[in-house]
Amino acid sequence: MWERGYEAVGVADLCAEAGAPRGSFYYWWPSKHALALAMIERSWERTKLALFEPTFGRDGSFGEQLDDYVERLIDRLECTRRATSSVPGCRFGNLAAELSTRDPDVRQAIDSVFADMQRIFADAIAKSIASGELAARVDPVDAAEALCAHMEGLMILAKARNDPAIIRRLSTDGRRLAGALVDGPTSTERR
Repeated sequence: MWERGYEAVGVADLCAEAGAPRGSFYYWWPSKHALALAMIERSWERTKLALFEPTFGRDGSFGEQLDDYVERLIDRLECTRRATSSVPGCRFGNLAAELSTRDPDVRQAIDSVFADMQRIFADAIAKSIASGELAARVDPVDAAEALCAHMEGLMILAKARNDPAIIRRLSTDGRRLAGALVDGPTSTERR
């Protein structure tokens, strides 16, 4: 499902990939839809453990944390590209693009993932404001939302170009994005 998309994969495909009889699928999952929702939840938990907690859960400046996050992300994408010859992009972004307008349950599950991502970014940005790395004018919530959107866009470009290196090259804009909020209007002024 992550590699080919939700619609392109049937229960028979999933069972064949798992090496399990079709009846086993329905023992564990009432439907492919239920499996997709469970996959979103489990994948996010695994992504937090492998990518977000080791980077934003440690001491260091926001810049250092963001650099570490980017390098870990690229490493994961490179591993997948070596195994499959393609860069998959973001699992959550891919499903959002495919199903959000047709499946409110999937849209809500993915929105929760993005909200959690943004919370992690916002906490790291707030700490950098408290340490003086970023100016007090920076709105951590707005900066985190912009950073999340920026990273998702970079994942789409990496997928389209089949090259994760674009993330490294353009990720410095993530820092500038947060910094631009220092010089730009505050969130209250924009509203």
